[in-house]
Amino acid sequence: MSKTLIEFQDHHQDFLVWTVDEDGIVTESWPYQSDIWGGFKVTNLAELKTGSDVEYLWKGRTGWVKYPVRSVHPLTPVEVSVLQDGTGYVTSTVRGKRVSCTHGYEYPVKRLAEKLFPGRRSNIDRLECVPTGRLHSKWRITPEEV
Repeated sequence: MSKTLIEFQDHHQDFLVWTVDEDGIVTESWPYQSDIWGGFKVTNLAELKTGSDVEYLWKGRTGWVKYPVRSVHPLTPVEVSVLQDGTGYVTSTVRGKRVSCTHGYEYPVKRLAEKLFPGRRSNIDRLECVPTGRLHSKWRITPEEV
């Protein structure tokens, strides 16, 4: 079952991220209002992009969310590299997000998972890697499906 994350621009509303299934049905709203938005159908899922508005169908009525979309991406595993820099460890940039840490190489991967998949648990697996130059390690972040 293919799911998509729709991240909204933050205008101090009670929801920032929706999870929708392949039919466009909202299955989760994070951090709040899953009970309100759950079951709404996103009718323009294929056309969504940064800055656009989400159109929906609910009980035969159409409408749109007044908060613009910040990003849209599939709920799929991502691979990330951890590099050593002069002060510690830093992840590669994924979807415009990255994390650094001065005391450990696994911590930035966990924090990046939280940024990429807010409100969702993720499994983090270390991949085989031969450290060369600044490259320290490679990882796979797999979001759990709900």
